[in-house]
Amino acid sequence: MEVDTQAIAELVPIAFLITVANGLVLVLFAQRKHLRTAPNYILLSLAICDISSGIINIPLFILVAFTSVLRSTQSHSYFVILVSVLNNMSAVSTCYHILVATSEKYLSIVFPVKHRRITTKTIATVLGVVWTWSIIVSFAPFAWTHVQNTDAQFKSDLAHVIFCLITVFMLPYMFMIYTFVVMFKRISKLGENSKSKIATKPQMCRQAWLEKKCFVLFVSMATIYLVSWLPWYILMLLYKIWSETERLQIPSHVFVLVRYATSITNPGLFTFFRRDFKLALRSVLRKCCQKAVVFLGQKKFVVKRNCVKEERRAPLGVE
Repeated sequence: MEVDTQAIAELVPIAFLITVANGLVLVLFAQRKHLRTAPNYILLSLAICDISSGIINIPLFILVAFTSVLRSTQSHSYFVILVSVLNNMSAVSTCYHILVATSEKYLSIVFPVKHRRITTKTIATVLGVVWTWSIIVSFAPFAWTHVQNTDAQFKSDLAHVIFCLITVFMLPYMFMIYTFVVMFKRISKLGENSKSKIATKPQMCRQAWLEKKCFVLFVSMATIYLVSWLPWYILMLLYKIWSETERLQIPSHVFVLVRYATSITNPGLFTFFRRDFKLALRSVLRKCCQKAVVFLGQKKFVVKRNCVKEERRAPLGVE
């Protein structure tokens, strides 16, 4: 098997960006104690899930699919199953993390009193359920890998893919669309109530900007979720039921890249869109810029001082 350098060149930058984007979330969470609120632990867990794609899933996928490192047929077949399981676990876990993050935002807008009662222990319990269920669903195919009856194995694989399509994509997506509509109506209603009172023009402009921002955010989240995950599960289904799988190589190649790219967009949509994370990121970037300016200034001063010393040491008559 020849090394596919083009595919590796496409995947390595994605893995790097995933690691940087989600690593930044982990660093901010570790350095800024005020970020360690109950809702933000959802974003921390999502970042851990996403960064695993950059440091584990993509390297393993490259190793198995695009190199000839695994020469043993048995080892290669087991690693193929492992990569499939890890990718599925990442997909399942990411989808449910987004569902939990959306539900938390829904409670904060529609039921603010109940939202204030949410504790870190409650969030930890929910996240524990998410990770446990994701592991169970994704590792389920290992249960029938040793089944001798190929027909029974095929039916089990097909049932598993259909189950994931319904429970991991369709039902969460329907709930997310419902919450987006309810949240936007709630925000618009609050704006109408404020307009009925005496409101200044800047306040009305701010409310209009807030509604527009929420609308753009909700539509972006719904669109990215749909484009990222629906093709992923449809392709998984087609690989099980369609005999001409060679025709799926190009779309599967494209949507594998799209699926991995969601681990880059997730921090932008769900983490750095929050005011507390945004301010923390600005603070860190400002300090980094200040340190860079000081370092460059000191370096320039040292170079200039060395030049002056060299001029003083130069013998007379030397230009």
